[in-house]
Amino acid sequence: MSALAAELSGIALGDQRLNRRARRVLEKLGEKPTVSIPAACGGWDETRAAYRLFDHDEVTAERVLSPHIACTEARLRAHPRVLCIQDTTELDYTTKKGIAGLGPLNYESRWGLYLHPTLAVTPDRVPLGLLDLYSWAREPGRLGEDKDPNRPLEDKESVRWVDGFARVNVLAERLSETRLTYIADREGDIYDLFVEAPCPDQGADWLVRVQHSDRLLSDGRKLRAALEAAPVLTEIRFDRPAAKGRKARSIHQQLKVVRVTLKAPVRPDRTLIDVTVTALPATEPNPPAGEDALEWVLVTNLPVETPEQASEKLLWYLCRWQVEIYQPCCLRKTLNAGCRRRRWTRRRGSSPSAVAPGVAHGDARARRRRPKSATAVGRHAEPGGPAASPCAAS
Repeated sequence: MSALAAELSGIALGDQRLNRRARRVLEKLGEKPTVSIPAACGGWDETRAAYRLFDHDEVTAERVLSPHIACTEARLRAHPRVLCIQDTTELDYTTKKGIAGLGPLNYESRWGLYLHPTLAVTPDRVPLGLLDLYSWAREPGRLGEDKDPNRPLEDKESVRWVDGFARVNVLAERLSETRLTYIADREGDIYDLFVEAPCPDQGADWLVRVQHSDRLLSDGRKLRAALEAAPVLTEIRFDRPAAKGRKARSIHQQLKVVRVTLKAPVRPDRTLIDVTVTALPATEPNPPAGEDALEWVLVTNLPVETPEQASEKLLWYLCRWQVEIYQPCCLRKTLNAGCRRRRWTRRRGSSPSAVAPGVAHGDARARRRRPKSATAVGRHAEPGGPAASPCAAS
């Protein structure tokens, strides 16, 4: 039995025939996760069978992903620290007319849906699998409308970040021997998330890149002022590979650490408390001529006191690029390619989100068996790469 077959053995779609078909289809997708669905299936009869499977009422994202998520959780138990990385990607189906369940993307003229996965990765950048895959489509006609500033968080799209951490935190409480760290980019800079995660002994940690550096502190200062006044603790160097419109180059950043208490913002529907966090600004003092400085501010609920701890947190954040590799290289490519011949979506009005779990199964398996060095090559490479290393502050 192959590794993927073993992982899918627990799939339960309410019918043994559906279970067998699902295992066959997902194994084919897993063998060729970067090609279109017709190419992976190897024939039109097999392709139609795959589309009928995705269109079946009993085949939901939750049921298809359930055995994979259970196996991912089992793999987490073998590691003392696991990074749970979230990010959002869009699936653009603007040119695929007649597909149900879609909505506007960043413009009303662009049509598709959004995916928000949680990818489990070790600090050595070894992907362990998906922990969650949330998808949604915006309501047509609502894009660009004035937003009610008094809307509760639960009515905003950004609630996905807080809900995502909550699910990671529940999992952390079950894994007593494995420490989970939730990692998010600037969209995850939401005060409500910080309040939900004070760093309990049995819960998850978090590390988030700051978007709002003008936050007010409890002592009346702005966060930016506190960061500028902090001394340099250590330095770190890493190579950033080339990307579209960007040359590869070496990065040399200075790291600072400051413990601050954020003043709670006013919410019309709830009262929030002040939260004490560790802020880690990473600045590039001498970027090459003609290049913008690469600078980040990270915040975490973990204490950071030594240069080694500061460097460790930055290296964890560099691992966030693994979810950037996962989404464009396999997930979006396969879904969009498969949709080129999806006559069934136009005839039946089916949603493409049904295919996402099948692709996720195969891609997570492919990335686990790929050598770590291979993930640091190419257009969507890890910005820190295997060469990232701390150095003594000058």
